[in-house]
Amino acid sequence: MTAGRGGGRAARIAREARSPTPGMPGVTSHGGRNFEPLTESDVARIHRAALRVLETVGMGMLGEQPPGVKAMLEQGATLDAHGRVRIPEALVEDALAGACRHWTLHALDLDRALEIAPGQTHYGTAGGAVSILDFHQRHYRDTTLVDLYDAARLIDTLANISWCYRPLVARDLDSLRALDVNTAYALAAGTTKPWGITFSLPQSVAPVIELFEMARGRPGSFFAEPCCHSVQGAGVPPLQYAYDRCLIKEAVIRAGVPLMIASAPQAGATAPAALAGTMVQVVAEALAGLVYVQAIAPGHPITFAPWPFVSDLRTGAMSGGSAEQALLMGAAAQMGHFYDLPCSVAAGMTDAKIADAQAGFEKASTNLIAGIAGAGMVHESAGMHASLLGCALESFVIDNEMLGGIKRAVRGIEVNDETLSLQTIAEVNVEGPGHYLGHQQTLALMQSEYHYPALSDRQAPAAWQDSGSSDILERARTVALETLSSHYPDHLAGSLDRKIRERFDIHLAPARMRPGSHWAKSEPTVTGST
Repeated sequence: MTAGRGGGRAARIAREARSPTPGMPGVTSHGGRNFEPLTESDVARIHRAALRVLETVGMGMLGEQPPGVKAMLEQGATLDAHGRVRIPEALVEDALAGACRHWTLHALDLDRALEIAPGQTHYGTAGGAVSILDFHQRHYRDTTLVDLYDAARLIDTLANISWCYRPLVARDLDSLRALDVNTAYALAAGTTKPWGITFSLPQSVAPVIELFEMARGRPGSFFAEPCCHSVQGAGVPPLQYAYDRCLIKEAVIRAGVPLMIASAPQAGATAPAALAGTMVQVVAEALAGLVYVQAIAPGHPITFAPWPFVSDLRTGAMSGGSAEQALLMGAAAQMGHFYDLPCSVAAGMTDAKIADAQAGFEKASTNLIAGIAGAGMVHESAGMHASLLGCALESFVIDNEMLGGIKRAVRGIEVNDETLSLQTIAEVNVEGPGHYLGHQQTLALMQSEYHYPALSDRQAPAAWQDSGSSDILERARTVALETLSSHYPDHLAGSLDRKIRERFDIHLAPARMRPGSHWAKSEPTVTGST
């Protein structure tokens, strides 16, 4: 793939943003589970309450009876007089016992594959924003296919963002089939990291998988080595299976796509206002999704994804950056640990419209709590604004910086005979210089023990003023522009791209996929057109 241009402070910052600190993995953080908003008794009570909801309230059905319900009925579920699917405790426990607990999310770049299992924390994108803060004009506009491609190739360079799940929707496409196929193409062309996509049609699944296999150059390889995962909800809150979404879910399963069993009710709107009640419902919905999957494809790779969202009860609007949101996602991670399942939560969903102080503290608090609670896959963690309605390219750069620090915090403090430093303390203070600056331990640990940000300013005030008095948003915009002007991945170049375009109706113009005036730093043009 094409490397970024070198030279100058902007290029240095861009290089540092693309490369993790030596000894600080950019892919995985291990640890967490240092924050538990629920007691053991609370967790058990929520579990029992969720089982009771499934047994006594059950799942309704939007539209026709989904095919998977027949398999559930054959395995012990029942239909009540209201047409709701009652799920007994035994069926839930069987589903939990047989669920997949470890799988690999592969990538075009083999070194970027992710192990998905309890006890491992990864941060990545998602969202499906419908508007973007235009990089040049500085106002929100509808998202386009070019925006998606630009976001993917920017994310490709950011070391602390581990996968590129579609962060925005290409609203300039005229059909759902075109949306699904072109979303897949933009992701495949933009990054060699693992991909993620939410399908709009069951008929799109097979061609998208074919496109991914063509991009990989290995027809028939996806089922054994999936390089894409998909959020296909457990149901529609409150407590309903949706026929059309279930058809997509089953197509995804047949294709071998790892499945996020997500439920996203909104407290006070589609879930109880009581946070404990929201947890009961979201766990019940996620368990109902797991039972559905296990009934038709036992052991299919999944992540358990209770995503309880929050309403501002004054307006009814979603409040993704709230303290309550952080608490609920911490609790969701706890429930994932209780079930010993790979668990996904959503964090980093600021309500702010730009990368300001509000965005900073909301994103940091929700992402940090998700990490120290031990969530497995943290979606929405970068780039998103306006409670998922909007996104901003420069925010991916800032949030990558934030995630580097958070991953260091999640890793915790290693305590052993060497790190307790008794010998070092004695050497420095008894016969040494009285400081640790040049000690061999300091030199040995300065890269592995500490995280060094690329964008954050640590200068003295006078030095900061002499260097231009820039803030982090200015520096992030410089990095984003430098990257977008130069980093055009070429792993789909030549005959491979031609074959894909001959097979599929690709709307992303080749001229937009190479250096040129589209992102020339001297030409502040509108970037929306494909």
